[in-house]
Formats: sequence, structure tokens, C-alpha cells
Amino acid sequence: MARTRYIRTRLLPGAKLLARWLFAAFLVFGTYNPTGRSYYHWMHDGDATAIWKLIGSGFLVVAYGVAIPVTWRALGFGGLALTTSLATSLAWLLIEAGWVSLAAADATTWISLAVLAFVLGVGLCWMQIARGFDGQLRTRDLNR
Repeated sequence: MARTRYIRTRLLPGAKLLARWLFAAFLVFGTYNPTGRSYYHWMHDGDATAIWKLIGSGFLVVAYGVAIPVTWRALGFGGLALTTSLATSLAWLLIEAGWVSLAAADATTWISLAVLAFVLGVGLCWMQIARGFDGQLRTRDLNR
């Protein structure tokens, strides 16, 4: 009888982190952005039937229903505050360095959405980041 050989595939170390950050950015910027191409604009100005809007809303509710509790459990209130302050400080640094301009009318909206996407992305990635720091796997106690 022939033995089956299993080949383990591993993603690049940062690929999972990048995928989670991109998911967070897609979720935040797909929900609303100033360009007029977002879920918000589709709901108000789109000509899709009600069933498609209901299905799209359901997907969005499920996505946020997964992302927000994971972020809250991973970071907690203190972690959310620190991550938000880090992201806003980084935005301020980019503005002061002249790399980001506040001249556009939508600039503050874009910066706020980017901060929100950053915080959500860090929350989705935090367990993997923490495991890289100390090498311990974290689990939840389901009996509480």
C-alpha cells in the first residue's frame, strides 16, 4: 500500500498579517468613503433591488460582527486607546512632515477612516503579533 505524503505549506510570515489588515481596510473603506463608491452610497443612491441590498447588509453585519468582538477581545479598552493614539500620532507626524495634506475637503475623513482601519487591523492581528513576541499560544476559557 502506497503511503501518502503530506506537504505542509506555509505562508510568508507577514502574509497573514497583511491579509487581515487588508480585510480591515476593505471593510472600513468599503462601508464608507468620500469617493461615492461605498456601501453607504450604494444603499442611498444605488438602483439595486431590495433583496441585494439586504444580502449586502447581511454580509456587512457578519463581517463587523466578527471583526469588532475579535478586536475588543484582543486589545481591550486600554489597547484600543493606545492603538488609536499611536495611529493618530502617526497621522499627525505624516501631516507635519508634509507627506499628507489637509488642503482637500475630504482629508480629515480619509485620515479618520485610515485610523479606524489601522486599529481594526491591529486588533485582528494582535494574537499573531503577541505570539511572535513571546512564543505562547493564547486560548480563551470557554467556561466563564
